Amino acid sequence: MNKEGITVNQNSLCKGCVESVMVTEEVIQELVKEAEENPSVIVSDEVYLARLKTCESCPSLQYGTTCAHSGCIVRYRAKFKNKGCPLAGKPKWEKVG
Repeated sequence: MNKEGITVNQNSLCKGCVESVMVTEEVIQELVKEAEENPSVIVSDEVYLARLKTCESCPSLQYGTTCAHSGCIVRYRAKFKNKGCPLAGKPKWEKVG
């Protein structure tokens, strides 16, 4: 495990990454908590939960945490008003306001 709490396993390295693509639940919770510190940039709980539901049913969700199109942790990206689904041509959810 590296200093960011990411489990490093040579078999799970992303092709373009030097770090593992596997992220611990603790790291994800910390990222989400940090995002929530600035309420003006995050979506409502209702929008957030709808986005997560969409991502959870998407075949591009990898490892239960990561979007194959953006490489982002979906539970983090889905929090932000200025982020949309990164699926090219037909995003599954849009930016807010």
